Amino acid sequence: MTDAHRDDWTAEDDALHGGNAPDAGGTALPGLFRRAVMVVFSPGDLFPALAARPKWFGAMVLAGVLGATVGLAPSEALMEQWARNAPGQEISIPVALIRLMSLLALPFTLLQVAVVSGLTYVALVFVRGDEATFKQHMSVISHSLVINHLGAVIFLALAYAGMSPNAERFSVGGLLPFLPEEGFLARFLGQVQLIWLWSAVVAGLGLSLLDPRRRWAPTAAVTVGLTLAFALLSAVIVSALSLASS
Repeated sequence: MTDAHRDDWTAEDDALHGGNAPDAGGTALPGLFRRAVMVVFSPGDLFPALAARPKWFGAMVLAGVLGATVGLAPSEALMEQWARNAPGQEISIPVALIRLMSLLALPFTLLQVAVVSGLTYVALVFVRGDEATFKQHMSVISHSLVINHLGAVIFLALAYAGMSPNAERFSVGGLLPFLPEEGFLARFLGQVQLIWLWSAVVAGLGLSLLDPRRRWAPTAAVTVGLTLAFALLSAVIVSALSLASS
């Protein structure tokens, strides 16, 4: 573990004693788990502290662990129950493969943080001219992804409650029942998860606070646009695979 990562985990341990001491500017940085709560309920209070003392490694690990819960926590019997609760839908991926894919959640989350931070850094710093560091961008993105990956925990809780795990119910497409069930538009909107949009809006807020000249709405438009672009790419890939298998 590098010195930067060790410093981040030391900061998390300080949460047990009420958080970190204020820095030279008087901004106190809460510990990891308090930050996870704040990014959900009070991101406007969290991000100024993160701007002064950017930390990303602990939040990235937490997001990866949350993302892994869907594949690692459920039993095989529960997965079969999911299939029964979703008529006409079968889980075609073997349980063992789902477990293996979940073990890759942490490196995938690291890649996700790096790629999204790189895109926002190019769009907002190189193109728009914001004054911010790449580490600050990684700090905001990694913390906003905690919201994104909380969807996995909610998904798992609903499954244990006996509800269908059909993710499309929690998407933009799920809010538009008048759309046709088939077709590219339905597939695309079914990929746009509501919790992803929430995470993107929170990320936009955090990135806008890195530069006092910037406003929240235009910055959030960038992060929401990236979310829609990833959903569009996913829909294109799914459509291509569907055509290839038909």
